[in-house]
Amino acid sequence: MATSKTPELPDDLREQIAILRADLARLTATAVDDMTETVGAARRKAVKSGYEAKDTVVDAVLANPMSAIGIAAGLGFLLGFLTRR
Repeated sequence: MATSKTPELPDDLREQIAILRADLARLTATAVDDMTETVGAARRKAVKSGYEAKDTVVDAVLANPMSAIGIAAGLGFLLGFLTRR
């Protein structure tokens, strides 16, 4: 009868596996740090763009209040017309 025993690994192979595990852990940590930094930078850029867009809209409304009222009324009418059906 054959028994299903796990073969013993030589000590140098165990050391290599341990080194590979440590390397993999370091690479994973580095990748996580890089992704965190990249996501943070993208978030900061998106927030900055949002504030700039808001400022642009506010400036345009202040410069042309009647046009802004006309556009808002037109969009309101259009949305009301589309949702009515």
